[in-house]
Amino acid sequence: MNPRLVFRFRLPHLGLKTGGRPLEHILFILLALGLSTCAGEGSERIPVTELPDPVIYGLTSSELPEVGLEWKQTYNLTSTGQDYKWSYVAYQAYEPGSLPGELESGFAINSDIYLYEIDISRQDLPPPPQSIGNLQGISWKLTSEKQPLGDKSAIWKTALGEIRTPAWRLEFFRGHAYVSISLIGFPDQIALPLIYGLGDIVAQRLPDSTSRLRSAAATWLAARPTATAIGPTTEPAEPPLATPPAATPPALADLAAVSYTAPPGEMGMVSYFDDTGMQLTDGEIGADDILTDLGQGTAYEWVGWTEATDPITLTFTLSDQIALQAVEIGFNHRQGLGVSVPALITINGKSFELSADEVPNNQRKDIIFEGPFMGPFIQITLHHRGRGWMLLDEVRFIPGKD
Repeated sequence: MNPRLVFRFRLPHLGLKTGGRPLEHILFILLALGLSTCAGEGSERIPVTELPDPVIYGLTSSELPEVGLEWKQTYNLTSTGQDYKWSYVAYQAYEPGSLPGELESGFAINSDIYLYEIDISRQDLPPPPQSIGNLQGISWKLTSEKQPLGDKSAIWKTALGEIRTPAWRLEFFRGHAYVSISLIGFPDQIALPLIYGLGDIVAQRLPDSTSRLRSAAATWLAARPTATAIGPTTEPAEPPLATPPAATPPALADLAAVSYTAPPGEMGMVSYFDDTGMQLTDGEIGADDILTDLGQGTAYEWVGWTEATDPITLTFTLSDQIALQAVEIGFNHRQGLGVSVPALITINGKSFELSADEVPNNQRKDIIFEGPFMGPFIQITLHHRGRGWMLLDEVRFIPGKD
């Protein structure tokens, strides 16, 4: 089968919100009704505060099937209730018909993940909602499972609109997690392998024990790491730079790049573009949770690139031909979202090798690269560790001592 084959159909107006909430939120109401009694004997309760962000287990745009159209994220919502955390991420690939009588092309994928305080895997799966937006009386058919997932799973099928657009829904439990993935617009001949493939991705990420569920949300208080140079260098060696225990050296704020050139960033589950062309030197520091909105939009502080852009070369221009003691770069590491630190960094010809855990998982950290380096041009080259993302929020320059 041609992997870029585009299937044509009339995509009805689905109104993918019900009463101001995404349609999948209805499922929580059904699940919550029996939540207080759904734990089996001996199951461990994990307080909501100790649950990780469910979105770390969700689908990302790079994992969606190739349909010949660009996938765009339409929703990225999270919420916390009395006894659960929930994330809802939705994507759409859509192209309107351009000729008289030509049908529209459109596909949608919705991914819901709930994490509960208690193990709910023994409970029955609720049926999907019987209405979607303005479409009422949806008739879902429970189909036979070819590939069960989790502790309990079910797959449903229906058709929407006058053209009978197909819709599939896969649901499964695993311990403290409930997952729902739906496909809209995919023909029957490819829908089943696609939805099971997406289900496999999420199922493999879900923790298989309460200890792993707790560790995914744990916060490490490790000291800021200092990178170690490797290989030959033409610059004179310097003693290791002492890393302050908590604060950033005051001199960092005294020296800024006049300008820089860099790849513009890429679009993932959110935008990691360098919107202003100066986001790497504007003083805006990101949070440990890269999906946090600190007031300027989700993940605004982060600029990111996938392995499709490798290596990544950043060239900074300083105000004068000044000697630098070190360069400091802020990175994020979030394994569940495919974010890792570079394997290798070169600054003005001097190379630094980083370990995979140089930044603890689910954290943001500054890493100091000791010089000396001579301005006014500072070239930084970043090499990917493998598949996934590298995210930077700030590059700072530490002037040499007088």
